[in-house]
Amino acid sequence: MKNPKMNWGRAVLVSLPFFALMLFWQAYDYVIPLVLSGHYHLSTTLYSVIMSADNVIALIFLPLFGALSDRITGRLGRRTPLILSGTLGGIAGLFLMNLEDEKAVAGNVRFLPFLIFLIITVFFMSLNRAPAATVVTDCFIRPQRTKANAVLNLMGGIAGVLFGVFGHLLIKEVNGISHFSRCILFVASGMFTALTVYFFAVREVRFVKHVQDLNESLGLIDEKTDTASKEPVRLKRDELRSLFCILGSVLFIYMGYNGFHTHYSNFLTRHLLKSASWTGPYLLEVGMGMLMMIPAAFITTALGRKKSSLLGMLCCVAGYFGASTVTPEKPELLYLWFFIAAAGYPLFAINLGPMVLELGQDNESGRFMGYYYAAVTIAQIFTPTLASIFINRFDYGIIGFYGAVFTSLAFLVMLPVTHGDVKPDFLKALEDSTS
Repeated sequence: MKNPKMNWGRAVLVSLPFFALMLFWQAYDYVIPLVLSGHYHLSTTLYSVIMSADNVIALIFLPLFGALSDRITGRLGRRTPLILSGTLGGIAGLFLMNLEDEKAVAGNVRFLPFLIFLIITVFFMSLNRAPAATVVTDCFIRPQRTKANAVLNLMGGIAGVLFGVFGHLLIKEVNGISHFSRCILFVASGMFTALTVYFFAVREVRFVKHVQDLNESLGLIDEKTDTASKEPVRLKRDELRSLFCILGSVLFIYMGYNGFHTHYSNFLTRHLLKSASWTGPYLLEVGMGMLMMIPAAFITTALGRKKSSLLGMLCCVAGYFGASTVTPEKPELLYLWFFIAAAGYPLFAINLGPMVLELGQDNESGRFMGYYYAAVTIAQIFTPTLASIFINRFDYGIIGFYGAVFTSLAFLVMLPVTHGDVKPDFLKALEDSTS
C-alpha cells in the first residue's frame, strides 16, 4: 500500500503558484491606486471604478477558467498549463505597466496604453486563480484536503508578509514622486522564482496518479472520486441545498471581512484618532492568522469542517463586535479583539473551499473552485460600497458592527448544511491505514 500520511513538503510545493498569485495581488492592490491617483491624477471615484475592474473580470472568467482546466489533458496535467501561462502573462503585464508608469513620471503621460496593459494583466492573472488553488486539492486525497488548504493559506500569508516588509521598502521617493520599478522587480522576481521551482519540482500528472492509487488502495473510490468515469454526477437536492448554503456563507463572510478591512485604515485614523503608522493590531491579526493555519487543520480533524467553520465564525463575530466598542480613550483594546478574530479566521478559511469541492466530482474540481471564488468576488465587488453607505450614515466606528452582522448571517446560512465534511468511512479508512 502507498503511504497515506500527509505529505507537508508536497503541500508547500504545489502551493507555490498560489504564493505567486498572492504576491501579485498584494502589489497590485497597494501600488496601482497610488499610480492612478498620483501619476495619472485620477479622482478617487474614477480610480476606484478601475480598481474594481479586476473583480468584474474575475467574476466573469473564474468559473470559466476553472471549468476549462477540468478539460485540459496533456503531459503537464490539467492545472499547470493555465498556471504557467497566467503567471508568465501577469509578470509581463507588471513590467509593461511599470514601463508606461515610468514614462508618465517622466512627463509622457499616456493613460490608454497603461489601462490596456492593466486589463491584459488582470485577465492573465484570472487564468490561474482557480487552477492555482485547485491543483493543491487535486494532489491530496479528500480527508487531507483541509490540511493541504491550510498550507495554501499559509503560503498566501507569507507572500503578504514578504511584500509588506520588503516591497514597501523598495519604493523610491524622488522629489516627492514615487517610483515603483524596484518594487515591481522584487514582486516579479518572487513570482518567477516560485513558478520555476513549481515547474521543476512538481509533476502534476504523477501526483494526481498517486492520489488515484491511494483512493483505490484505501477503498475511497465512489462516484465522485472515480476519475476513470466520465459520466457527470448530478447533485441530489440536499447536496444542492448544501452547496448554495456554503456559497452563501462564503459570500456573507467576505462581505463582512472585506467591508471591515477595506475601511480599517480610516477606522483607525478617523474613529480611534490614531496615526496610520500604528500597525500593531494589524500585524497581530496577520501573524496570529498565519500561526493558526496548521493548528486549525488539526482542530478540523477533531471537530469536522462544518463545526470548525462555525466556531471560527463565532470568534470573528465576537472580534468584530468587540472592535466596534473600542473608543479613542482605550484603543489598545483592539489588540484583544483582533486576537480573537484572528484565532477564528483560519478555522473557516481552510475549510470552506474543501467543503465546496467535497460536493463535486474530482473530475470537475476546477469548476467548483470557480464557484467558490465567484462568491468571494461578488462580496469584494459590493461590500466596500455598501459599507460606505453605513459609514456615511453613522461614522467609521460602524464597520465592526457591519462585519459582525454579515459574519452572523454566514453562521446562520451554514447551519442547514448537511454535506461538505469528509465521509466518516473515508476518515476511518485513513485512520486504519496510518494506525
